[in-house]
Parts: sequence; structure tokens; C-alpha cells
Amino acid sequence: MKRKLMLLLACLFVGIGLVTAQTQKVTGVVISEEDGQPVIGASVLVKGTQIGAITNVDGDFTLLNVPSSAKTLQISYIGMQTQEVAIKPNLKVVLKPDTEVLDEVVVTGYGTFKKSSFTGSASNVTTEKLQDLPSISVQDRLAGFVAGVQITSTSGQPGSVASVRIRGMGSINASNEPLYVIDGVPMLNGNVSEFTYADSGNSLMATLNSNDIESMTVIKDAAAASLYGSRAANGVIVITTKKGSAGKTKIGVRADWGMSNMAIDYRPILDGKQRREILHLGFENYAKYTLGYDAEQAAALANKNIDEYAAEPWSGYTDWKDVLFRNGSHQNYEVNAQGGNEKTRFYTSFAYTKQEGITNVSGYERFTGRANVTHQTDKVLLEANAMYTNSTQNVNNEGTSFASPIMCYAMTASPSTYPYNEDGSFSSNFPALNGANPIQTETYNYNRATINRFLGSMAATWTIWDNLKLKEAISYDFNQNNERIWWDPRSNDGRSSNGVYQRVMGNRGQLNTQTQLSYNKSFGLHNLDALVGFETEDYKYDYLYANGNQYPSYLPEIENAGDSRASSHVERYRMTSFLGRINYDYNNKYYFSASYRRDGSSRLSRESRWGDFWSVSGSWRLSEEAFMQDIKHVLTDAKLRVSYGVNGTQPTDLYGYLGVYEFGYNYAGNGGSAEARFDNPNMKWEKNYATNVGLDVTLWNRLSITAEWYNRDTKDLLMSKNISAVPGVINSSGGATMLMNVGSMRNRGVEFEIKSTNIQNKDWYWSTSLNFGHNKNTLLKLDGEQNEMIDGIAIHRIGEAYQSFYAYEYAGVDPETGSEMFYINGEDGSRETTIHSNEANKVIIGSPDPKLTGGLTNFVSWKFIDLNFTLTYSLGGHAYDAATWLQSNGGTYNYVGNVPAYYKIEDTWKQPGDNAKLPLFAYGNKNTVSSRWMMPTDHLRLKNLTIGFTLPSNLSKKAGISKLRAYISGNNLLTWKSKDLYVDPENPVDGLCYFETPALRTITFGIELGF
Repeated sequence: MKRKLMLLLACLFVGIGLVTAQTQKVTGVVISEEDGQPVIGASVLVKGTQIGAITNVDGDFTLLNVPSSAKTLQISYIGMQTQEVAIKPNLKVVLKPDTEVLDEVVVTGYGTFKKSSFTGSASNVTTEKLQDLPSISVQDRLAGFVAGVQITSTSGQPGSVASVRIRGMGSINASNEPLYVIDGVPMLNGNVSEFTYADSGNSLMATLNSNDIESMTVIKDAAAASLYGSRAANGVIVITTKKGSAGKTKIGVRADWGMSNMAIDYRPILDGKQRREILHLGFENYAKYTLGYDAEQAAALANKNIDEYAAEPWSGYTDWKDVLFRNGSHQNYEVNAQGGNEKTRFYTSFAYTKQEGITNVSGYERFTGRANVTHQTDKVLLEANAMYTNSTQNVNNEGTSFASPIMCYAMTASPSTYPYNEDGSFSSNFPALNGANPIQTETYNYNRATINRFLGSMAATWTIWDNLKLKEAISYDFNQNNERIWWDPRSNDGRSSNGVYQRVMGNRGQLNTQTQLSYNKSFGLHNLDALVGFETEDYKYDYLYANGNQYPSYLPEIENAGDSRASSHVERYRMTSFLGRINYDYNNKYYFSASYRRDGSSRLSRESRWGDFWSVSGSWRLSEEAFMQDIKHVLTDAKLRVSYGVNGTQPTDLYGYLGVYEFGYNYAGNGGSAEARFDNPNMKWEKNYATNVGLDVTLWNRLSITAEWYNRDTKDLLMSKNISAVPGVINSSGGATMLMNVGSMRNRGVEFEIKSTNIQNKDWYWSTSLNFGHNKNTLLKLDGEQNEMIDGIAIHRIGEAYQSFYAYEYAGVDPETGSEMFYINGEDGSRETTIHSNEANKVIIGSPDPKLTGGLTNFVSWKFIDLNFTLTYSLGGHAYDAATWLQSNGGTYNYVGNVPAYYKIEDTWKQPGDNAKLPLFAYGNKNTVSSRWMMPTDHLRLKNLTIGFTLPSNLSKKAGISKLRAYISGNNLLTWKSKDLYVDPENPVDGLCYFETPALRTITFGIELGF
């Protein structure tokens, strides 16, 4: 027995020895030849196996259990030349920069190209340095980074819809938003809210976790956009999400917390004492200049009436800004993991985000999860991406709603009103609100929406032979929006109906399929890349609305209502597409590209259903010519690009071409219908004809400059043209109109981008990016009959910007009467003035379109400290204060509501001969729409700022972690603007300002861990 035991132990030791002898440990460091810095995140693989590692913050790597038979390591990193080295126990690997790989990558959704070979106009934004931003909006990641892209928002409420314009507006009745493509799949976007009580809307883009995004490419011209055909007239934003990398599984944890307030001093008002003083003066002026009283009589009248409008309440003058607003909060928690081997790689994340807005009820809460997996076999690449989001948005009313806290603060809830009576009950002393107490309203009422969204895609790419590949992809984008609005019987909104409950359930689904056959081949100096494809898109919207009132209690469900009603409808559209693309280059000098797409849409009649979209483009890489080689050390790269193409826009109305009957009419007490629209078989695609000329230059391999000129003519614009109502075809709005392709518009401009690496050595790194864009919008044609259309303060006139402000031109204050003066602007061009507006002619006074927009970004790092900030700016645009109730120089609303802070009593006209800044302030005055209320939107904004501190790796290793970083980040921190602009400079795209929630200034503190 003892002998057998000894033999067993001997065999065990021999076995262990054999195992030990068959494996080895390999350690090493990877550094950059250019600056001697460690290369962090380089992939180190044992060739012929799945054994690998990723270099840490010191560039170190360790490989265990490497087979003794293994001979070679393969080391790779983006921007470096891949190297293969012989295996040794301890290695030092120096990676050389790869100028071809360093070239910026352009992802178009139909292929990925190096920018040096790309013939179109596109800008790439990596999100690595933007992941700390405390913003829910994906579009905020683009602000200030791309020339020619203007981003605005109608509201600062969390989860609100942002508006993105790429090279101006291109449509009147259809959408002006770009197409969003995520991982090659067109996605649903826009506002999913069915109710309009809040200007904020509910953005589908807010359902994305920005930190899952690897990069975004903005496609601006037709060279690449035409492959998207009818969806690409306003540009394309291609989003690429993070994918896993081979090697040890890496886990990241991130958390941040912070607070928010108003980014600007929004619509400042006079306090209670100041308001009382100017209202008292208004009564005196009314008595003297309207009733003819002397000074003593005027003072007596003012003393008699002032307490009715400006008395100090029992609690003291109310600061409604303090009552209706709060400091918002921000918190975010995220965990992600990625890893894999040479064949299978994965990335997955889960995040929770919560933002409370600056008004007492606004907020946004979101859960997101994502999983991306790729698997490579010998012939087939499999890809699967899935995202799920659950979000809940609470909003307050905005605009001119009496329940809007913004409007209450700025106009209707004066310092002489108060939220609570002395006994603690809600006050009803609100003359401008018919007794509606804003605090009581927000206590009992709510407007809440929940979105569940799933976005999934699967793709298989089969390499048939010799670079001939077949790709099949299918995706499904589904979201369910559940909105609930409750007007409590105890609030003014619900009192007359004894409570009102509204509910909408909307289901949107879009199924997209893609088939692509691609081939690329090099024949000596000739390089060819071709693609043909077939796509389908199937969209369905299922809507259910229910309404209840007459509630015996305060329980808001439809079944509890004494009276209820409901409605529903279903919408669908389909599109089928054929497409093709060919890229050719000779000797990396001369490039040519052509694309063609044919779309068939169910939104148009059979006679007009199919649209053809195409582009041609070419470029000449001057730097590769022999005559440029002597200066190649200075002029590293230079390329001239030209493109021309056609893309289009389909109608917004899914059934606009159909002649229809509308139901829901009351006919003699019975349900009825009426013909509401003629057949419109000639309605067709709107089309964009886009020309782009660009020059790309790289100097000293560290300074890149891009300059572009473009022209975009949009023809066959859809407009609602009035038709005769004699046949009796009148829609439910009481009008007789028909959508016709009759208008045309032009956007023309220049763009400039410069990117530089200022310092790059062992300890320091500093890069800068500057861009600006100028776009001029011109209306070329309306309906063929009219030269202009007037819409309130706006005018649409041929030869001018489509959105132009039209009003009397303000000429200051008449020294003799204190009245507002206006330029007559007669046909003879004279500049005479009058105090009677009906004697003057309205003129175009400005436009919301800025003359110049852009941004400046800097990233600086020193050892373990990093600093990143972006400045955005806009020059030459205007906003118009459309809240005319405030602008009457002492009219009704100034007396029952608030008085804006610009009515300084010392600046007002007092007596004949005064050269005053402000007109006579008097009770009973009327407002006049004039250029006095146009505001410049010129501004410079510190859009984001991040300061980070990373624990040195020798210390973090001791704690058992690969990375520990703490950071402070801010959004909209500082804004420099004109004192005459008292709303946020990033206002609605039409420039008309009412009572929108201003942008948020958010500051957060965060930590980031890596394992």
C-alpha cells in the first residue's frame, strides 16, 4: 500500500512538471515610438490561440499559461502599425504610428471609409471625452463640434426634444430633422408626446444612453446621404455604439451626482416695491396725460387705486421665483462590461439616470440596458445588438398656459399675490389667472408619460469568396408611450368638469430589412469598391385615447369617471428601396464615387410613388503628386473634393394623397361625414439638389484644416395651397386647401474646421478644435401666385429668409409726448417718424437665422490631470418676444400681473423735452408689435467643462483596480450675451419666444472605476 502511494505521488509530481514545462509566463510593456508614452489598451494576442491581454495604464501586460510551442505575439492598437514579435519572458514593444490608420474614419452606414479616401462631406465626433457630460440629450454631444450644425431646444425640461438643423432648413411642411442611423439601422426619433400643454415634448432620442455611443458621424452632403434617399434631405447622423474587444474582460463602473439651476437670469421682473412705484407712476401719468388732471389730482388718484393692484400682502411681497422654482438634481449610475476573444466579443451595460428639473414637478427617470455581441467564423460574421429603455417624464405646462409656472413667474403671479392664506389654505387672489393658484395646480395636477422602448438588430455577413460579401440584416424599433394627464377637481383646470383625466396609449413599431452585396478588389494601382442592396421599411402606429370627467372622488382612472369617451386609430406606411454604390480610386490619388437609390413610398400615389436619388463625387489627393513631395514634411496631406447629388423628403402626412371623407361630424343630431379632401395623385417627393466643394489640408501631421462651400436647392416644396370651397370640400378646420409641390428654397453657405495637436510628449497633451459655419436661407418660390405670406409676426417673402420677422420699425421715444415712435418707411425710402403706427409700414426687421455659428474645444492632460471644455457661439441671429401682454408700457397685464425688469422707472419719459430711453408708462396703454421687442441672440456659452483626476496606476494596482478617476463636470456653465436678451439664446428655431423653460446649468461630481 505504501509503495502504491509513493508511485502515485511520483506520477503526480511528474505530471505537474510536465504541465509546467508546457506553459510559460510572458510579461512586457508597449510604448509609442512617437513620444515614448505607454500605449494604454493595446491588444496583445498569442498568435494561433485565444490567449490575450490588454495593456494597462502603464502599458504593461501579463500573459499566463502561454503554450511553450507558441512562438509569436501580435500587438495592435488603433492608430499604430500592428506588430508581430517573437515570444520572450520579458518584452519591450515599440509601436510605430500608422498614418493611414490615424486617418479619421467616416462611418456612413453603407460602409466605413478613411477620410483621406472619402469624397463627401462628413464630420466625425468621438464621445470618449464627452462621456462625463451631465446631460440626457444625445444631441448635446454634438453641440459646438461640427460646423454647419445648429442645435436648439424649445424647453429646458429634462427629456425635452432638441431640434437639429444641418445646413439650414429644407422643408416647410415636412420634417427638417436629420435621419438618425444607429449601427447601420435607421431609427425612430422625434417627439412622441400626444399632448401640447408642454412645449418640451418627450424625445425618443433621450431614451438612448449616451455613454453607450462610441462615435457619431454627421453626413452633410449628397455624396453619402443620397444612399439614404428620401430620408436624407436634411442630413444623416450615424451613431456607432461600443463593441467589445478581445482580451481579458474589463468592467467599468461610473456614478455622478449634481445639481441644476437656470443657465441664465430668465425674464427678470421688478420686485414688489419697484413694481408698486412704477404702477403708481402709471396712474399719475394716466391722470395727467389722458384725463387732464394736475399733479396734485393725479397723485390723489394714484394713491386711491394703487392698493388694489400693488398692495403688500399679509406675508410680505412674494418672490415667485423662489416659490415656483427649485434647484434641480442629477444622478447617474452605470456599469458596463466588455471582452471576448478573437472570435467572439461582447459589450453590455446597464444604467440608471434621474434628473429633477428646476420647476417643482418636472423630472426625468430612465433605466437603460444594452448588449452587443459579435462572432466571427471562418466565413460568417454574426452581429446582434439590443437595447431596452424604460423612462418616465413629468412635465409642467409651458407656453401661454395658465398652469405654467414659467408664465406665472414672468407675467401672471405678481408680488402682490400670495400662495397661501393666513389659515394655511390655498389663496385664490390671482386676478390675472381667474383665481387659479399655481401652487395648488401643481400640487393636485400632473402630466406624466412612460416610454418603453426596444431597439434590436441582427446581421450576418457571409464572405462568399475573394472579398465578395453578402450581408443580411433585420431590425425592429418599438416604443410604447403611455401618457396620463390629471386635472383635479380642486384645481381651476378641473373644477368646472369635476375632474378631467386624459390617457393616451401609443405603440410605434418600425421593421427594417436590408440585403447588401458588396465587393472590393485591388488591381495593381486600381481599387474598386461596389455595393448593391435592397431594403424594406414597415411602420405602424396604433393609438388609443380615453377621456373621463365628473369624478366623485380624487382617484384618476377612467372607470371612476361619471362621463367618459374614447377614440382610436391606426396608421401605417411602407417603403421599398433599391440601391447601389461604386467607389473607385487610382493610386490613392484620384477618387470617384457614384450612388443611386430608388424609393417607393406608400405615402404617395401609384403615379408618383417612386423617387430616384443619386450622387456623383470625386476628389484629387494633391499631396500624392510628385510635384508635392518636396514639401511633404510640411504639407502632409491635401485633397480637393467635389460632389453633386439629389435626395428627397417624403410628405409628413401618411395619407395626404388620398381623397377622404372625415367622420365625427354632427349632422342633425346624428353621426355624419363629409368630403374633406380631393384625390391628389400628382403630389410627389420634395427634392434637394446639393453641391459641395471641399478642401482638406494637413500640415506637419498635426494640424488639419477643412474648408467647404455648399449650395442646396430644395424644389417641389409641399405647401398647403388654398383651393375653391365651392365644391364643398372643407376639412374639419374649416378650410379648403390641398398639398401641392409648388415651392422652392435655397440654402447656401461656407464651413471651416481646424483641428490641431498643440503639445504631445511624455507628460503633456493638448489638442484644439475650432469650427464655424455660415448659412443663408432664401425663399425662391411660394405657390406660384403670391410673393409673400404673412403669419403673425412672421413673413415668408420671396428673396428673403423663409422665417423673417415682420413688424413696425421702432424709432425711439418722442421727446414731446413720450410716445413710441416708428419709421414710416414709405415707398420713397424716407426715414421720417410717426407716433401713430397706422401711418407706418411694416418691414422685415430681422430673422432668427444666425449669420455665424460654431464652437471651440480644447482637451488638455498633464500626467494624472485632464481638462476638457467646449465653447459654443452664435452671431447675427434674433429672437422675438412674442409675449406681447408684457409690452404695453402700463397696460392691463402690467397691473394685474408682473412688470419686466427692463421697465426701470428712472429710464421712463416723465415730461415734455425728456430724451428718455423708455416711453411714457401709463395705465391703459396698448402694446404695439415693433422691432423694439426683437432681441439679438449673439452669445458665447461655456457649453461643457470637465476636470478629471486619475490615480496613478502604481497606486491603483495596490487597491486591486485598473483605473480610479474622479471628475467634476458642468453643462451650460457660463453664458455671455446681450443684456437685451432676457430669454435663453438657444431658443425655438422659429425665434418666437413665449414662456419656455430655460436651459439648465448642471454641475456634477463623479467617480469612474475600472476592473
